[in-house]
Amino acid sequence: MRTPSTTGSLNRARGFTLIELLVVIAIIAILAGMLLPALAKAKSKTQGIKCMSNLKQLQLCWQMYALDNDGLMPLNFLGSPLSWISGDLSTQQGATNENDIKNGKLWKYNTALQLYQCAAANGLPRDLRNLPALRGKRLARNYSMQGRMGGANASDAQRYGVGDTTWVLGAKYPQYKKDSDIINPSPAEAMVFLDESMETLDDGYFAVKAPDGEVIWQNSPTAGRHNRGAGFSFADGHAEIWKWTGLKGDQDLNAPVLVPAQGIDSRRDLIKVKAAVARLP
Repeated sequence: MRTPSTTGSLNRARGFTLIELLVVIAIIAILAGMLLPALAKAKSKTQGIKCMSNLKQLQLCWQMYALDNDGLMPLNFLGSPLSWISGDLSTQQGATNENDIKNGKLWKYNTALQLYQCAAANGLPRDLRNLPALRGKRLARNYSMQGRMGGANASDAQRYGVGDTTWVLGAKYPQYKKDSDIINPSPAEAMVFLDESMETLDDGYFAVKAPDGEVIWQNSPTAGRHNRGAGFSFADGHAEIWKWTGLKGDQDLNAPVLVPAQGIDSRRDLIKVKAAVARLP
C-alpha cells in the first residue's frame, strides 16, 4: 500500500516522455541553427584580423629593408637566394619547406613563420593534397609579393644570372627598384603582398597582366577564404581585404575571366588588381 507522500515522490522522479524529448531536441536544433552562422561569421572575422596583422607586419619588414638599403626594395627574382623568399610551393619538396622562408632576405626583420601563413588557409593545392608525405600538412606560405616590386630586368638577368621578368608587364611598365619609383599607382594604391590562390602559388612572384594587355588572369589572388575575399598590403604600409564580385574559389594559372558554366565573370576583379600594379602612362 502506497502512502500519498510515496506516490508523490515517485511521480516527481518520472522521466521525460518521448514527445517531451523530441521538443527539447527540436529547441536545441533551432538554437544551434541560429548560433552556428554567427559563430562562423565571428571565426571568419577573427581570421581576417589575423591575416591583416600578418600582411601589415610583412609590409613593415619590406619597409625596414628599404630603410636599411638606401630605399632599394627587397629583390623579387625567380629562384634566387638573393630574393625576399625562395623555393617552389607547387612541389612536394617545397610545399612545407620552412628553410625557404628562413633563408629569405626579410626573415631577420621578423622571425615568425606564422607571419607567412593566412589564418584562414588550410590544406594543400589539388596537385599535392593526395600525396601521402604531405597528408595533414599545410603550405609553409600563403602570401606572395607583387612581381613588379623588385622584379628582374635585362640588366639584373645579366648581372645575377636570373630570369628577366620584364615580359610579364612589358617594357612600358618597368620593374621597380626603389621605393621612390612607385608613382603610378601611388604608394597608397600599389599592392606589395597579397593572399594568393593555392592553385597558383609557386615562387614568391605574383604575376599580373599589363592594364592594356591580355584580359586573362596569370596568377590569381585567393577567393576561397575571407568570405570570397583576399588580403593585400600596400606600399604606404596599410592592408585591406578586398571582396570579389566575380571570383569564386581558388582558380588555376591563366584562368579566363569568363566561365559561364560556373557563373564566373571576374572582369571587374581583374581590372581592380591590375590597377594596383600598373596604370596607363
